[in-house]
Amino acid sequence: MIYIAFLILTFLVLLFAFYQWQHFMVFSPTFYRGDALGDECEMLSIISDDGKELEGVCYSPQNATQRVLFFAGRSHDSVGLIGRLSLIYPTTQIITFNYRSYGKSEGKASEKKTLEDALKIARLIQKNYGDFYLLGFSLGSSVAAFIASRLEVKGLFLVGAFDSIPSLARTRFKFAKLLRYKFATVEYIQNVDAPTYLFASVDDETTYIQNARALKEKVKNLACYEEFDGLAHKEILWDERVTTKIREIVAS
Repeated sequence: MIYIAFLILTFLVLLFAFYQWQHFMVFSPTFYRGDALGDECEMLSIISDDGKELEGVCYSPQNATQRVLFFAGRSHDSVGLIGRLSLIYPTTQIITFNYRSYGKSEGKASEKKTLEDALKIARLIQKNYGDFYLLGFSLGSSVAAFIASRLEVKGLFLVGAFDSIPSLARTRFKFAKLLRYKFATVEYIQNVDAPTYLFASVDDETTYIQNARALKEKVKNLACYEEFDGLAHKEILWDERVTTKIREIVAS
């Protein structure tokens, strides 16, 4: 009897550890601030539906005619990226917010709250600033696709995207059971009417090319799909070929 109880306890401990491990595999709260924000940047803040304050930033260059709402990856401080984003997209208004527990945003990150917060942010940005393009990287690509499935946007850029967390798990670990996160980009994308631009790397070691290709097959309005060689996951967002293409489309 004691032996059976020990086995049950061990199983429950392992199950709990596996449950917690998944959180750290999906979310990696980051705080990074490099140079001080420039004169063309303004800090933003919203309060979530359950009372958590989320920090954001808006880069507004003079004479900007287009805007992009950006959602970052699992280990990015979005506010801390605004300096680099403004250098790459100098004539575009860029708005971005940190997920819960990232940067100075309050709360704890979860799939449900991340998607709820993002949709609220997008609706407020559309109301107060006007229409926008969506740019999502890695985890942020799933968030951006979710928004585009619920809200009319000018275009959707997905960089280093994947079809779903369970599909990624099958590719990497050969299993997908008992997963607490879905981030089912492949489901959201089928309800997106906006022109969709998908950029992937054959050598992506995090979101594999087969997952990007599977996502591509489900895109409802695919305007552009490009694969690149020799780019690691963290490199594709900043690659000149990708950023040049995005600038051209936004400016057109």
